[in-house]
Amino acid sequence: MVPPTTAIADVLQLRGLTGWLSPPLRPVHRSLGLLGRARTVRVEPGPGGHGMAPLYSMMDEDLSGRVVVVAGAQAAAGAVWGEILTRAALARGAAGLLVEGGVRDVNAFRDLGLPVWALYEATAGPGPEVHVASVGGAVEIAGVLVDEQTSIVMDGSGVVALPSTDLFPDCYMYANAEEDVVSALRDGASLAEAHRHKEDLMAKLRRGR
Repeated sequence: MVPPTTAIADVLQLRGLTGWLSPPLRPVHRSLGLLGRARTVRVEPGPGGHGMAPLYSMMDEDLSGRVVVVAGAQAAAGAVWGEILTRAALARGAAGLLVEGGVRDVNAFRDLGLPVWALYEATAGPGPEVHVASVGGAVEIAGVLVDEQTSIVMDGSGVVALPSTDLFPDCYMYANAEEDVVSALRDGASLAEAHRHKEDLMAKLRRGR
């Protein structure tokens, strides 16, 4: 089981780091907690190269446990992903999808079970004025660098990208401390009293910057 994305994001903040991708990405189909390694695609404006063909060719790869990350897709006139690519990706083992742009056929994500976060829904396809500039390598979404070694955590609350899972022990402790705060509030403690359950941990994480 992976730590909640909210706990990961808070720990990153306390350490003076970034990594959360929601916002700008929003849920199209939420998931329980999952962890996968990124498989990156970068889309750019203009009709150059082989159009969107490299993305389609990627669907012939083994994508077991990978989260497909499509950056720059807001340059497209419409959606760069829909039911056809969803079925192809699931057949190759993909665990999730992040699209910095539009997606369509959203009922297919829910019916087929692919967790998806994107910028927006669109009706038309991508149009001819965009192309896949690269498959693999580093991409950037909202100032967060994502490459093929990046770990992606997705759950019902958000999406976070991080270079490694070394941060997880602190995230588990943080999540447990938040549960202690909630339990104390349920038992009638004031917010100030309840919040003491995580104050020491927050101070420790700040010192660890």
